[in-house]
Amino acid sequence: MSSISQLYLPGRIIAEPDKRTTKQGKLWVQLLIQIELVRETRPGEFQTESVVLPVNCFSGPAKLAEMLHVGDRLIIGCHLYGTQFEAPKVIKHGVQIIADSIVISHRLGLPNPPNTIPAASNR
Repeated sequence: MSSISQLYLPGRIIAEPDKRTTKQGKLWVQLLIQIELVRETRPGEFQTESVVLPVNCFSGPAKLAEMLHVGDRLIIGCHLYGTQFEAPKVIKHGVQIIADSIVISHRLGLPNPPNTIPAASNR
């Protein structure tokens, strides 16, 4: 059985984009975004926390991500990618957040948001 799980993370940029290149020489941008997590601690009682997440951007989303600045508000459509690190006597598992699309929801000086660039874009 095959399924695709898509997450949507609304948040804001809290550090300038970290621009890198892949081994193949293609653009790779890592964003640090802050999101608000609301969770139910007891029936009818909720708690809000700020969470900082690293998001990796490749292809079309990387082209938009490299133009973002601290304070920009956005919504990132993304998927999770499982990782594995093997060391002697232990295997550690992790997860990366990979952007599929980015929508700028608010940016000072931006005339008509939102702007969207999906991962499949050839721009």
